[in-house]
Amino acid sequence: MAQEAAAEEKAVGKEAKCVEVKCAFCRGTGKDPFGVLSILSTCSACGGKGTARVKEPYVTCLACAGTGVQSSSRVRCLGCGGTGVIHVEEPTETCPVCKGTGFDGLHLYCLRCHGAGVVTA
Repeated sequence: MAQEAAAEEKAVGKEAKCVEVKCAFCRGTGKDPFGVLSILSTCSACGGKGTARVKEPYVTCLACAGTGVQSSSRVRCLGCGGTGVIHVEEPTETCPVCKGTGFDGLHLYCLRCHGAGVVTA
């Protein structure tokens, strides 16, 4: 019985806490920042809420520099999905593929770390 309780406590302790962060793609307005379909269109990243729910701990997305927008375009960042942040599991170390830049060398986000620049150690 004590082993079951310890296993349950360990599982709960590993569960990541979710927090609300301001949507980087629409800057918290809930509207499509580029008005592609209409000036009344809702943000595709947050669904019009202005906030996004992410797990802690998280780091700023290096692929979009936290803006939520893919470089030189009007689409959501592929690395973070437009939130501007990426959940990481601790402990972390610098990504061996992109060397911490978040890019793979072809101006795309790094597939190993998803643009975070760090991976689980």
